[in-house]
Amino acid sequence: MKWQDWLPTNYQWKVSLTLTSVRAILVLLVFFTYYFVLKTVPANLAFHLELSIVLVGTVSILFFLPLVEQIGRRLRKEFLTEYLSEDEEGLRQGIKQFDVDSLIRSVFPDMVKISGSQSGTLAILNHKGTFEFHSYFKGRQKKILPSQEIIVKIKFQEFLKNRKEGARVSEVINDQEINEDFLELHSNFVHPFLFRETLFGFIALSNIPTDDSLISISLLAGQAALTIHNSLLSNFLSDNLKYRKEAEHADKIQNLLETGPIPFLPGWEIDIFQRSHGNLIEFFNGKDNSTYLLVLNAGKSSQHVGIVLSYLIGLLFSQSRNKTIKSFQDIKSIIQQTFLKLEWKERYEYLIGKFDGQNLYLLQEGVQFKIVRESDPKEIVVSIGWKNQIQFQKGAIFINYQDKSILKINHKKTEIPK
Repeated sequence: MKWQDWLPTNYQWKVSLTLTSVRAILVLLVFFTYYFVLKTVPANLAFHLELSIVLVGTVSILFFLPLVEQIGRRLRKEFLTEYLSEDEEGLRQGIKQFDVDSLIRSVFPDMVKISGSQSGTLAILNHKGTFEFHSYFKGRQKKILPSQEIIVKIKFQEFLKNRKEGARVSEVINDQEINEDFLELHSNFVHPFLFRETLFGFIALSNIPTDDSLISISLLAGQAALTIHNSLLSNFLSDNLKYRKEAEHADKIQNLLETGPIPFLPGWEIDIFQRSHGNLIEFFNGKDNSTYLLVLNAGKSSQHVGIVLSYLIGLLFSQSRNKTIKSFQDIKSIIQQTFLKLEWKERYEYLIGKFDGQNLYLLQEGVQFKIVRESDPKEIVVSIGWKNQIQFQKGAIFINYQDKSILKINHKKTEIPK
């Protein structure tokens, strides 16, 4: 082993420095406050020392701890910019932003070192549906040649899909086939890269990580899954735009992606009609923990719609995971920039909704969608191009596309027991 392997990674070094600085600031504040209080409180007062300690403790808990936490966030934002997402929770742990090349070159060795392992194996899903492998051993890494690649059996893939927090070799002692997969990888611990219940790769480590290091590995694994997912979609999109592949493959993807799972929202009733209506219906979370709805029709051309929708879902969920979606405008920008980059010729239309507590807001762009309330005559409840707050006192609303209902939404106020 080279002496460089004993050195901490750049990420670990910066985290240690910021943590030490924050603790030092807290200690200095407490000592200066104690000195000031000790000089201020009269020495002839009964329980002079005890009163000083109580006052210092109170000030520290009420004022210094929140202040130091804010200072810590600012320091991490200043010195760990390339590692951190924009949301406040992300500032508590390093979430490195990277592409596939950086994953192989930098993040993979970091994950091995964080786990305390001497060796590791990285598997990345490629566009052929197979896995490419890279190895790391004592500071050296290389790509494993196709002739030496490990075959990832279907049973092992299904096993990893059910182990979101990683799997130890001790868990599979009684399963000979899975145990052999661990032996083939020369590993005692495997962590999958999962996104939307799909396995995009995994990392196999020689050592079992501690609980603290497992948190960092899990965060990096989640980001790795998103990175591989977006890379595959970009490649698919690029290849189709260049070579005009057959439309049937895109149609299959479109059928799988048209309707996402309906989330559970207390007080809300959401029903989806017609599985093959040709519209993307997706739900995802925003920065303020509100739930957004997107209904999108990309136009009449079906040759590339499935690939485009898949790519768009990847972008939206990536932004949703990083909690950078704050408003309707953020979603509009993602949609418009995507179709602009593709030089999309078809006329696309979309509807954006926001479930915010007991309120629903809708924004409609395009004339094919109609948001109506079933009455006689039908009442149109949304003006095109404006953010509309929907009232439900008169009953449910229906989202129609070309006069066919695709979505029904209703809200019933939950009564608080007296």
